[in-house]
Amino acid sequence: MRAEELLAVMSRYQLRENYRILFRGVWVRADQVVDFTMLSFAAGLAYPGGDKDLPGILCGWSAADLWGNAYRPEGALPEVIVPINGRQFRGIKVRRLQIDENEYTGINGSLVTTLARTAIDLGRFNSRDDAVSALDSLARRHPGLLEDVRRALKWWERHWGIGKAITAFKLVDPLSESPWETRVRLILVDEGFHGFVLQHEVMGGRYRLDAAWPHLLVAVEYDGEHHRSSEQHARDLERWNRLRAAGWVVITVTAQNIRSGRDEFVEQLRRELTLRGWTPKPDAA
Repeated sequence: MRAEELLAVMSRYQLRENYRILFRGVWVRADQVVDFTMLSFAAGLAYPGGDKDLPGILCGWSAADLWGNAYRPEGALPEVIVPINGRQFRGIKVRRLQIDENEYTGINGSLVTTLARTAIDLGRFNSRDDAVSALDSLARRHPGLLEDVRRALKWWERHWGIGKAITAFKLVDPLSESPWETRVRLILVDEGFHGFVLQHEVMGGRYRLDAAWPHLLVAVEYDGEHHRSSEQHARDLERWNRLRAAGWVVITVTAQNIRSGRDEFVEQLRRELTLRGWTPKPDAA
């Protein structure tokens, strides 16, 4: 809450005893857990606006969070569109951007960029992989996202970074169910591994494969942190053994592989695909 609201019902001593400051003029109860969502709401409150200026409008990762995005990069800050003369506070990413009335709305008492504007800004201001990871998440939650973006792009032709955003939009696929699955998919695209399908069902729908070449019986599976428990590991072994018995080659990849062992993963996958008759497209050879 803003300090002036709290001071209307308590003394400054009570404020300092029972609350802690997040940003200038914005306080939270001392015993309250502060997550990214709360920081975002607080960042909006840090810019209350005035007679001539709008209040801060949450954008970027903050807006994406409120629209249900399940991913953001490590170290992401709350993001706010503020007036030209709006000051910078530590811990807030301030963006001084043009925004039209039809590009923001209200969520839980805060002004937030619309879903389409949020998606466009994610594509403009972030790396391709981070943007696509978030856009995959948003597209799963909001099936009409890409159509909304397509309509909005008519007014964005000359804006900075729009080409970068369009590149990200072309790569969105809501069938990728986690940021790391998105990254695996982008590696497959970058390396020219055409012909794969996502979330391919096998054995009568008993299992789904993250990415598969069904006609070749080759699959790639992301092995995430949730697979580390002994119970989950046992289920994974049973699953992989059944797939192998059915003739599948299953290549598992971890976050560590993606970060530092990409070349080895790519070479292994290319070898297994080639052994089963896969050939690169002529322009990717």
